[in-house]
Amino acid sequence: MKIAVFNPVSGISGNMILGALIDNGLAVDDLIEGLKKLPVSGWSIEAKKVLRGGLQGTHVEVKVPHEHVHRHLSHIKNIIEPSSLDPWVKEKALKAFQRLAEAEAESHGIDIEEVHFHEVGAMDAIIDVVGSCLGLHLLGVEAVFSGAVSVGTGTVECAHGTLPLPAPATARLLKGVPVVQTDEPSELTTPTGAAVLTALVESWDAPPVYRGVSNGMGAGTREGETRANLLRLVIGEAEESPFYTNSSCLKIEAVIDDLDPRVWPLLSDSILKAGALDCFVRNCMGKKGRPAMELVVLLPEDAREAVLDVVFTHSSTLGVRISTEKRLILNREFKQVVTRYGTVSVKLGYYANKLVSAEPEFDECAALADAAGLPAKIVLQEARGKASELFGLE
Repeated sequence: MKIAVFNPVSGISGNMILGALIDNGLAVDDLIEGLKKLPVSGWSIEAKKVLRGGLQGTHVEVKVPHEHVHRHLSHIKNIIEPSSLDPWVKEKALKAFQRLAEAEAESHGIDIEEVHFHEVGAMDAIIDVVGSCLGLHLLGVEAVFSGAVSVGTGTVECAHGTLPLPAPATARLLKGVPVVQTDEPSELTTPTGAAVLTALVESWDAPPVYRGVSNGMGAGTREGETRANLLRLVIGEAEESPFYTNSSCLKIEAVIDDLDPRVWPLLSDSILKAGALDCFVRNCMGKKGRPAMELVVLLPEDAREAVLDVVFTHSSTLGVRISTEKRLILNREFKQVVTRYGTVSVKLGYYANKLVSAEPEFDECAALADAAGLPAKIVLQEARGKASELFGLE
């Protein structure tokens, strides 16, 4: 699996990401050709090698025509969604702009639909955000990791006047992210850079073991006073474990205290049919001390909308929490065991090439029990006995 590992010790911005991608071998012509799929025109991209603190990197300048437009999130969506860009690119770019809108709305105390972007809504930001996602896709990156994000000190001038660093939107975008406060008197991390990074990063922990494929530097516009103004990006091939598979999934959670108990089995079944990996509930205490159930759903990214549709349609919740979870999946296979009642499939799980689990499929046991007119536990007990014999055969 090809991964990208960012090292934003001098912060991160949209054009620094583009520069780092090009420095890693992304062809500028391929980037431009892909961005032409967006229904915006008049822009151009120029990339050149520069020195920052005595080290070489690639600086990217996105040139755009002067606009008198304040775009809302809906305008951004209407630019990105209808395009013929790869679905992954569109999804990540829209996620970045969604996060920007949420951060701006929270900063100004307004509804997200009232947010009109200034700096981050200009055409150059659209090129930066979409170009960053597109560049990673063109380089074949499947997962993104990052170290702690550095931020500067002092103030920054923007459309709302003089603001402390990091800017309010940037600070909100970096909530929950490892941050290093530096004494660099400038805006190291911009809202655009923070939005792209947090929309892409799978984990802020150390990346899996990998072999470096390329190493590039994206240069900021200015020279840094206390550090080289460069963003390092390493592209590598992660080594797959022979014992298990590393993966990630989304987790949806909601506390529900007013759903008819008879609906829960139907809700769970519908969620699984919508593409969820797992669905369960646990007892908890809800608002006002009321007994409640907490719905927990694990699902792949591409099942998000289908599962949300089921949750909101068939439960009584008015909101959910969504997060990303890391998964470790054991190598597994199925074998058949023969009982006096019939053949049963057994799911085997391996760790470090050693059999650690052998569990009969309950539904098959129940069907055989029904045919024999026996309690399911009788067939299950014999099937488990047969499955336990597999440990000695491994």
